[in-house]
Amino acid sequence: MKEMHELTPAEKWEQATLADNFIFCKVMTANPDLCKELLELLLNIKIERIEIPVAERSFKVDYDSKGIRFDVYVKDGTGRCFDIEIQTTNRTNLAKRARYYQGLMDVDSLVSGADYSELNESYVIFLCMEDAFGSGLPVYDFHQVCKQNSDILFNDGTHKVFFNASKYDKMPTKDLREFFKFLNGLNAASDFTDQLEQKVRYAKTNAQWRHRFMTWEQEMRIQVKEKSEQLAKIIANEMVEDRVNAMRADIEKEAKEMANEIAEDRVNAIRKDMEKEAKEMANEIAEDRVNAIRKDMEKEAKKMAKSMATEIAEKMVEEKRAAIVKEIAEEQTAEKARETAKKLLAEKIEPEVVAKCTGLSLEQVKKLANE
Repeated sequence: MKEMHELTPAEKWEQATLADNFIFCKVMTANPDLCKELLELLLNIKIERIEIPVAERSFKVDYDSKGIRFDVYVKDGTGRCFDIEIQTTNRTNLAKRARYYQGLMDVDSLVSGADYSELNESYVIFLCMEDAFGSGLPVYDFHQVCKQNSDILFNDGTHKVFFNASKYDKMPTKDLREFFKFLNGLNAASDFTDQLEQKVRYAKTNAQWRHRFMTWEQEMRIQVKEKSEQLAKIIANEMVEDRVNAMRADIEKEAKEMANEIAEDRVNAIRKDMEKEAKEMANEIAEDRVNAIRKDMEKEAKKMAKSMATEIAEKMVEEKRAAIVKEIAEEQTAEKARETAKKLLAEKIEPEVVAKCTGLSLEQVKKLANE
């Protein structure tokens, strides 16, 4: 059986369920009554009526701000705002996203010049297929309270609720358990899930929606590929720069150490030779002549030692540099490819894309993904 990332857009469409963002948006916006019933089920509240839900509603406060799209955005007859998000992957920034979404909902609901007291209640609801907070709870319902006295509530009218679909069997009500079973692709038995199943089947017979879904999938693949290529270039440049700086520092350090050792060894060798020759000459030449010759030889020896040490050091440094550069060039191709692949996999980039970006085989990429 193919992995999800190996499926073609057409195959993904055939296997899509309500947990797919596109299907969820279409079913909710095309069926306001089901959207209303879902909100009542999730939040355990009563809603008299709702406006027609909007799929992937775009918000942008001003030209320079970050724009976002809500999966399903809806208001009820009292002005309460609801944002329902389907989250199929485990993301670490959900809390910050919820905070940002809530702020945009407030901006959208408050008419220019109106008082803050007119802000309506707002709900940000995440339907997560995995445990967003890792504590094993089926529901995480967040409300702000006073740190010093938990009996004091900060009633600002905001609500953030995260559902953990993987714990569908621990949901507080039977209807919730059946809904999240259905969201997980399991057999569910309730009137609500029966209606949802019927609407999902109907949605998948819509040729126009099918075309939009496959177009969207193709665009997403192109975006992922472009992002992967950009990320790979950035990572590669950073790795090269760091490696070159480290190599330069190592070479300079080794060169200095080698130059000092070579100079010292050469001077010691020359000194020993000079002493030996001086002793042999001392028997034949007067002491003053020996001293004069020794001074001349020592002076010349120091010059020679310095010159030779410099030449030898420069030659050895160049040879060392060439050897290190050659070794790094050989190591970098494989090592950088593996490190780049790991970082791309951590970004949830599909293995095929990672393989194309790094030059590794698909088997190597899959092996890295399993490490």
